[in-house]
Amino acid sequence: MREQVLDHEEIEWQLEAVDLALVDNWLKEHPSGAGVTIVPEPARELRDVYYDTEDWRLYRAGYALRVRRDNESAEATMKALMPSEGGIRRRREISEPLKGVQTPKGIPGPVGERVRRVAGTADLRPLFEVSTRRRTFALCSETPSSGEIVEDTSGNIRLQNSEQDAIVLAEVALDESEIFANGGDSTHLSRVEVEVGSDAAIHDGVRDFVEVLKEALKLRPTRTSKFRTGLSVAGLSPEVALDLGPTEIDATLYCGGVAFAILRRHVGQMLAHEPGVRPGEDPEELHDMRVATRRLRAALKLYSDFLPKRAERYERDLRWVAGALGEVRDLDVHLEGLSEEASRNGEVLEEVVSLLRERRNEARRGMLEALDSNRYERLMASFSATLRRGRSPTPTAPILEAAPHLVRDRYKKVRKAANKLSEESPPEHFHELRKKGKRLRYALEPLQEIYGKPAQKMVKLLKKTQDDLGDHQDLIVAAELMEELGGAGDRAPQAAFWMGSMAERNSRDASEIRAGFLGSKPLRSLRDGKAWKNLRKKLEKRAGE
Repeated sequence: MREQVLDHEEIEWQLEAVDLALVDNWLKEHPSGAGVTIVPEPARELRDVYYDTEDWRLYRAGYALRVRRDNESAEATMKALMPSEGGIRRRREISEPLKGVQTPKGIPGPVGERVRRVAGTADLRPLFEVSTRRRTFALCSETPSSGEIVEDTSGNIRLQNSEQDAIVLAEVALDESEIFANGGDSTHLSRVEVEVGSDAAIHDGVRDFVEVLKEALKLRPTRTSKFRTGLSVAGLSPEVALDLGPTEIDATLYCGGVAFAILRRHVGQMLAHEPGVRPGEDPEELHDMRVATRRLRAALKLYSDFLPKRAERYERDLRWVAGALGEVRDLDVHLEGLSEEASRNGEVLEEVVSLLRERRNEARRGMLEALDSNRYERLMASFSATLRRGRSPTPTAPILEAAPHLVRDRYKKVRKAANKLSEESPPEHFHELRKKGKRLRYALEPLQEIYGKPAQKMVKLLKKTQDDLGDHQDLIVAAELMEELGGAGDRAPQAAFWMGSMAERNSRDASEIRAGFLGSKPLRSLRDGKAWKNLRKKLEKRAGE
């Protein structure tokens, strides 16, 4: 049992075995081969309990949480849920000791911190238990070594103090397991697991040994993990999507039906990405959740006449959520932009990177407080209930009749902002076009399913505009941030000089994007209105059906 925190990539083969006694005998009869020696180790009795929240937050964040106990100690482990690749499982594994009456939520290290972030205020519940008798064998290198500090597959650190003390390359575990569910159901598993040591590189001898073992005993890779098997025994299905009601959009719907379908899609996306946002390990999860909140707000405004009065409150609350997400996302973008510079000016950048990370940590604390708040819980509970009911306050017009009016005003604002741009236009005017174009794009995207190619071409044009002007806005914001940080009185002269230089460079690059955009095809297309004319014809034609 590990006695220290361990965060590493677990690499192992998992093989099905009908009779583990045959495997045990074979290992004892073949103490060496394929460049390794096989050393028997004491058997262990393990008791594992897997946990998650009622709404599967850990699972949806990509992790399984296990608490393992034996006669000596206990540990909590978070395992990334990754599929097998050619019989080999590679996944991140983070383990931390449990002491006394500690729970996974109560331990102070990386496992406890991740559980608290992902679970939030939700309680953990046991899913199923696994009782295992494990017989183990160490796979050691045949080449002796001495005088080095080594770590075995159980995470124990020791000194090689003799020529006979070979390096442990992997551990072979023969597991006789019984999986119990709360309802009393159970199933047995017999498996052979070969786990490579903490060094991520697979030793050729280990790979060769596994192939010899598989061939000699006709062992096949497991089809499902213990975790998946346990869920099956317990009758649990965490992959069931949240059902908020119909999400299909077609020309037969009325505006209320289209509005509810759009909102259901984006609330589903928002809730799907929330568990991935909480650990803070994948910036794209945060980006996608933030985009979902933007699309929701846009839809709530566009279809406000066809939605219940409480939708106004949802829009205000979503603006608050988007603010908490956006602050963290903006700092992620700044830190990513500094990564290349850091490779060239590491010492100079150390101060600014450290400051931005501190700001990000503070922003993440605020974001998690928002996601754990009663306000957020009430928002999602009330919003979800409204979407399930799906009733408009009054009878609404057919979407084919209303769509031209819904879209036209937004297009006029986009074209007006496009025609306003010139060489003298400040950066704010370019950003205003981007925001208006984004609102039109969000209005059109769901309607592509009704209006086909004309709507698709218009969306493509708006997306290209948004991407170009998004890069421009990132540079503007980065320049302002560098000016702010560099102007602080307590900066080291070298760091302050670099920040000023970076601000100038960002401003110069933004200016080049503006100049290029003024002569770009997307801007010409928005000004001449050809894409819009084709879409308008389609809108009008279908309105007469």
